[in-house]
Parts: sequence; C-alpha cells; structure tokens
Amino acid sequence: MKLTELVGENSTRSIGIASRLDSSRAISVSKDLTSFLIEKKIKICPEARIANILGMEGKPLHEMVAEQVPAIACVGGDGTILRVAQKLSFKNPPAILGINVGAVGFLAEFDVNSKDSFNQLLSANLIEEKCVRLSCHVDNHDHFPPALNEILVITSRPSKALSITVSVDHQMYATGYVDGVIVATPTGSTAYSLSAGGGIVAPEVDAIQIVPVCPFVRTGFKPLIINSNSTVEIELLRPKLNAVVAIDGQSEFVINSSSTKRITIRKSTSGISFLRNHSLKNSFFSRLNKKLLPGARFPVPRYDQPEE
Repeated sequence: MKLTELVGENSTRSIGIASRLDSSRAISVSKDLTSFLIEKKIKICPEARIANILGMEGKPLHEMVAEQVPAIACVGGDGTILRVAQKLSFKNPPAILGINVGAVGFLAEFDVNSKDSFNQLLSANLIEEKCVRLSCHVDNHDHFPPALNEILVITSRPSKALSITVSVDHQMYATGYVDGVIVATPTGSTAYSLSAGGGIVAPEVDAIQIVPVCPFVRTGFKPLIINSNSTVEIELLRPKLNAVVAIDGQSEFVINSSSTKRITIRKSTSGISFLRNHSLKNSFFSRLNKKLLPGARFPVPRYDQPEE
C-alpha cells in the first residue's frame, strides 16, 4: 500500500509527525516533510511538542490511535522511535514510519539525503511489520510502559553485582551473580542484547531472548531464546542491593530489593507495527547489512594502529 492509501482521499485521517528536538537537522527535515505532505493534500497531525515549531495544532502521542492517525513519521534516530513507541496509545497505536537523521537508525526504514527522498517515500509500496512488546510487573503490580526493544534489570550500584534467580514458566533456568539481565524482543535483539552477547533474531520469529550482563563465570548463565508466550521471572536475592528496571533505555525505575520479591516479564497485550519498504528484497537483512554488520563501512580511522 502507498502512504496516500493509508489516509485515503477526502479522509479525516492524518499522518502523525514526531521529531527529535535537540537536532537542527531533524527539525529541518520535519518542516520539509510537513510542507511536502501538505502540498500533496495529506493531512498532518504533529506531536504536541513539535507543533509550535511547525506552526500547527498538535496532539499528545498517547491520544494518537490508528483509527485517526494510521501512521506516524518519526524523524530522528532509534532513540526517537523508541520514545515515540513508548508514549503512543497503548490500544491500537499508529504504525511507525522511521525516517533516519541519527547516527545509525537501524529501526528506521528511510534515510533522507535530498528532497527527492520524500518522493521515494510517497511512491514506496509499504508493508506492515508487526512487532511484539514486553510488559513488566513487580510483585504483580503493573506500572511500567511496554518495551519494544528490551527490559533491563540491572544493579543500582555498578561495583556490586546482583544475585538473582531466573525462571521460565516457573522452572528455574539460572541463578547466581550478574551485573544485570536483559529480556529482549526480536526487535531489540540488534540493540543492547547484541552488545551483551545475545544473538540476532529475525523479526518474524515468535520468540524473546534472555541475556545476562557480565555474569560471574561460575554462574553458567548463557543467553537463552524462548517462545514469546513464555513468562520470565527474575527473583532478587540481595535485599540490601536495589535494582533498576530500564525500559528501552527511555524510562528507569528503582526497585527496592528489600520489599520486592519478583520481577515478571511476559509478552504485552499491546504490539506495535513498522511500515517497511516492500520494494527491498528483504528489508530486515538489507538494513542489517547496510547499517549494522559491515564494520568497514563505519567511520573508523583508516590507518588506526594499536600502541606498540
């Protein structure tokens, strides 16, 4: 489907616009994109915090639902996409169309190199990529936003390791000392989870991944891929050492280990979708090879040598 087909002719539906605000380039691209879409007779619904910059009325992200805003263009990098995904309506959120003006922008589908990029975006045949998210409960209390990438449980004191037990569907998997543990979605498998030694999981795989962060060698805790319908329980065993729960690197919550017994993580009832370019043979592997895996393409010093 084309972007114009999402909103339809003479429709009350709009395309959302969200942008990174601490980047002059992102703001400039957002302005150009807004002008381009309006010129093409496509209605715009900007996020409230950029609406004044665009000279328009806006709407908070949590009020945007797919019935009125079927897609939202996120101008920035992966952090912008994660922020927007976390703040969108929990029920029936708009699909995300990532426009990269960040450093890597792995989650984004389109790079803006010229104004012709907008024409390519408008003419692209878009398909929906559905992604699972994770929910987190502390002793059965639910006050955390859903995670698109990962939920990180980590020590509140970098010099002191947590002592934990990790169970899957009420069966113990590992116990011992770790700096932390990551529970990641397939979307998050290319982020912190990968840096911590986890594997890359293709987006269509119905799984979640458990990855320890700096486990004590005798713990024997290794990355584990499990069915996405499984329940992961993390028990905190050191009552004098608080833990921190971080959601997608966007929100952090201090967990009082003296009163908290168990952190429970499972698939959220609210998923989210990305709009991908169907003209690419395989969008995921295209992005993987273009943006993440080939170290030779990253801007490292050409003649860098170790000290002799």
